[in-house]
Amino acid sequence: MTYETIKSVNVSLNLGNELRISIVPDSIFESKEIAQSYSLISGAYAMENPNQIIYTNAIDSINIFTIYDFNEEYPAGSNVNDILRSFDVRGDIIDKNINELSSEYHIFKFTTKPQFDSLRFEVSGRITNEQNFNLTTNLIVLE
Repeated sequence: MTYETIKSVNVSLNLGNELRISIVPDSIFESKEIAQSYSLISGAYAMENPNQIIYTNAIDSINIFTIYDFNEEYPAGSNVNDILRSFDVRGDIIDKNINELSSEYHIFKFTTKPQFDSLRFEVSGRITNEQNFNLTTNLIVLE
């Protein structure tokens, strides 16, 4: 089992079938591997997955602001948290306000399509027990 501590994050804006913002660990400062196994009398018992990674902290307190006009309801400088939905690794919607989420990574999908062609966002948040972050996504120009 490996314990990792997130020290910094990276944000990206992706346009595939749908517009997404991702917030993922960028650097891991501390990583500790711990081997676990034991047996009782004559039987061996399986422990947790030895390849499992457990993070000792999380990314939370996220706010996402549009730098350019997104649509008439969300002009430049607007917080767009309420038009973002978070998904788990299976693709199921996590029905929580994104400020209430705490995880090692986040992928958000927009529930509203942009009206204008230039998209860029400022993402702020916190890495628990580490620091706050304020990052800007890459620019996407729609055709």
